[in-house]
Amino acid sequence: MKRRWQLKDLKKVAKKNAKAKRAFTKNLRTGSDASSPILPNAKGVMSGYRPDIVDCKPIKNPKGLFLRSQWEANYARYLMYLMSKGLIQRWEYEPDTFWFENIMRGTRSYLPDFKIWETLDTEPYYVEVKGYMDPKSATKLKRMAKYHPAIRIELVDRKAYMEIKNKLSSIIPNWENPT
Repeated sequence: MKRRWQLKDLKKVAKKNAKAKRAFTKNLRTGSDASSPILPNAKGVMSGYRPDIVDCKPIKNPKGLFLRSQWEANYARYLMYLMSKGLIQRWEYEPDTFWFENIMRGTRSYLPDFKIWETLDTEPYYVEVKGYMDPKSATKLKRMAKYHPAIRIELVDRKAYMEIKNKLSSIIPNWENPT
């Protein structure tokens, strides 16, 4: 015989779920340790601190670098690999925000993922890692070209990322593969 859910059963389940959610959010607010697992956010993206990744900014976080996705984390590891081989001199994660003046609606700023110096005496360029080009991201890149034409931006799309992954993921330590 099937048992019907009663109101007290539903309240018990809701209370249990609320308690688990409070514990999870408290852990996020207080800052979990660097060894805690990286959990997906609401969109399913694996954002979090990576203790093995260090960029070239003067101030370091003891938890590691906070990256917004596995792809960005892996690209940061790729940049660390390039630095170790002497192919680039320096890189930073999300250091500069570019504003689009006179824009009244929509996308008014752009924050590129990486700033890279091939040599210290040359102008840096920016890299955007995108697995999927949504309309908002396309608008940002178009406005960047219009309002800041002197800034060089390279796009690492799915094809370029997969090329790097196929060639170097077995060589670069801690490469994250989707589960």
